[in-house]
Amino acid sequence: MMRIFVPAMGRVNTRNRDGSEVRFAEIARRWLAQGVELLLLLPRREIGVLESQGVRAAWNVHWEPFSSESDRLWNVLAIYLWRILTCPFARYPRGVDAVYAPSDFLFDLLPALLCRWRNPGARLVVCVFLIAPNPFKGYENVFGGGFKRPSIRGVLYYLAQWASVQLAKWSGATMLVLNSLDKDSLVAMGGDPKRVHVVTMGVDGSFFDGVSALDETPVYDGVFLGRLHPQKGLFDLVRIWRRVCDARPGSRLGVIGGGSGWWFARLKQEIEAAGLSGVVDLLGFRQGEEKVRLLKSAGCFLMPSHYESFGQVAVEAMAAGLPVVAYDLPIYREIFPTGMVKTPLEDIEAFARETLAVLDDPARRDAAVAASRERAAAFDWQAIAEREMEIVKGA
Repeated sequence: MMRIFVPAMGRVNTRNRDGSEVRFAEIARRWLAQGVELLLLLPRREIGVLESQGVRAAWNVHWEPFSSESDRLWNVLAIYLWRILTCPFARYPRGVDAVYAPSDFLFDLLPALLCRWRNPGARLVVCVFLIAPNPFKGYENVFGGGFKRPSIRGVLYYLAQWASVQLAKWSGATMLVLNSLDKDSLVAMGGDPKRVHVVTMGVDGSFFDGVSALDETPVYDGVFLGRLHPQKGLFDLVRIWRRVCDARPGSRLGVIGGGSGWWFARLKQEIEAAGLSGVVDLLGFRQGEEKVRLLKSAGCFLMPSHYESFGQVAVEAMAAGLPVVAYDLPIYREIFPTGMVKTPLEDIEAFARETLAVLDDPARRDAAVAASRERAAAFDWQAIAEREMEIVKGA
């Protein structure tokens, strides 16, 4: 039986999920079903997050004196620093075959390295699923060419990731990324190209096919799904939908996602200022069948992200049979050569036109839906989990 140690120390806000966390949960469920023994080090708040996604493993709870889930910088820093500084005192198992860090953040990487030190023969795999943008560009300007005043969060993230990559390289870790551009970035930071593997996100097509919308499921012309953060193009979304409503009065938009209370309030203000309060619903965090029903009841999926490493929500929308309209980010040309309606970055007029086209032209919508479904079929969680296990065994 394969024994794998996993530090899962990143969760602060339990009312949200990020793509890497969803990915780990999907893979972990399948590994557990195959008889793999997973030994997780995690804060207590993470247990409910994983169990809500069907993961039940051997928990080793890392105690902490914090209970706040605020996304304010001081709270996040206090929690992360506690986890980093106290991880040397955690209990690490012996006799593990592999150590799998689901993120490159120091609060996951340092426990992974400590466990590897106790198990020198164990294979070490580190997931690097988002390359920190240059803090002078931020998420919004990596592909757009502009600049911004760096934030404290942005600078800390950028520097911490550089340190993490150096530690992972020094320890001989195998690193996983979600696209070839990110692989090039890691190699530019000194990573060994033979130890950097491109993997993918996925979708459970059979689960999506087995869920149907209910009579009481709200029906939206457009739907957005994602973390409430400027990276996801939140304010572009408002401006785009204003133009959709100008041409198609009364069109309704559902916004699914959790995140910072500050960004939630700011988005609500933008919606009110645009005169969209009656047609845009902020639905909060949803998962499982409820999320799929909302997707299946919608007319199209809007994804105005300025920066992504993959686009997990796009795959889910495609599996739900939605046409996906998105900005033409370079990584999409690799991951979604088909199945996605792409518009020039930051061109909200073009984005609105394409959205209206898939809503009002049945033939255009049918073709987009067929292409979406076909592309979604390429991303199967079972195949991904099996390939990942092969990488772990060969690390």
